[in-house]
Amino acid sequence: MTDQDIGPWYKQPWLWFILAPLIATVLYSTVYITASVVTNDGVVLEEYTKSAKSFHEGSSLKEAAQALGLNGTLRFDTVAGDINLELLSSTDASLPAQLKLVIGHPTKASLDINVTLNQIRPGYYGGELQSVLKGNKRLIISPLDKQWELVNEAQPPYDQQSFTFGNP
Repeated sequence: MTDQDIGPWYKQPWLWFILAPLIATVLYSTVYITASVVTNDGVVLEEYTKSAKSFHEGSSLKEAAQALGLNGTLRFDTVAGDINLELLSSTDASLPAQLKLVIGHPTKASLDINVTLNQIRPGYYGGELQSVLKGNKRLIISPLDKQWELVNEAQPPYDQQSFTFGNP
């Protein structure tokens, strides 16, 4: 065989058979490295991070709610966009005029929903839901000064069930 029979190097099939996976690996790794550097996953609920750093701090808020004897029932009206909370205290503790409800997404903080619940009458609170709830959520109720918190895990459907907090 002579050089004329073989042809130029870039027309050899075995060369491309060996180089194709290497070139593909470089291209894919470039895309994935760029995506991992440019995008931000966000932080999951701050309470998760805090509880990972200090378990006792996270449980102290729940213990404070338990010491006040707080228990409640939360209902969503997804058609009207209303949120209703009935909150009672077995120790007759005074309840704040406003509460904060965090409807936390399990993995992305950017999908968390914060709702302010205003007291309608003693023990009854109401608020407005601005978006549609999809998937599993973590419901966290607390006063604005974060003295205590009530936590519950929620699964759809949201408009056909009540979510209870605390020990009735």
